[in-house]
Amino acid sequence: MSEHVILWEYKPFADGWEDEAPDAVVWVDVAAFDRAWRLTEQYVLPGGANGQDDRYARVGQWFAGNRHCRMMDATLDEGQVCFIDGRHRFSWLRDQGVESVPLQVAPDLRDAFNDRFQAKSLATVLRVSANIQSET
Repeated sequence: MSEHVILWEYKPFADGWEDEAPDAVVWVDVAAFDRAWRLTEQYVLPGGANGQDDRYARVGQWFAGNRHCRMMDATLDEGQVCFIDGRHRFSWLRDQGVESVPLQVAPDLRDAFNDRFQAKSLATVLRVSANIQSET
């Protein structure tokens, strides 16, 4: 088993949104965020059983050959966490034992996310098993 640090890429706004405040980046504790997220209809079960098409599997294939990824987007809807983009990435990384990930959130949600889910580490460490490494 080897360890790799994931390099996260900030996802800028699309053309035409330049006048909006940029997203804030918050580092969340995966276990704490997962406890809140599992209460929602969006939740992807361990192993990706209820995920959308083959997205969960494709995340594993991506990380078999890459150590970078675009950040995931999340928000709060009536106090519940939900993903705008990235729920399959999050669930796959969760299932691999990752402890912290960065999320892009609206600037006015930075404090709420930090209060509820702030991570102790500002690094995503992916422990890679031999079978994932052999797929590359």
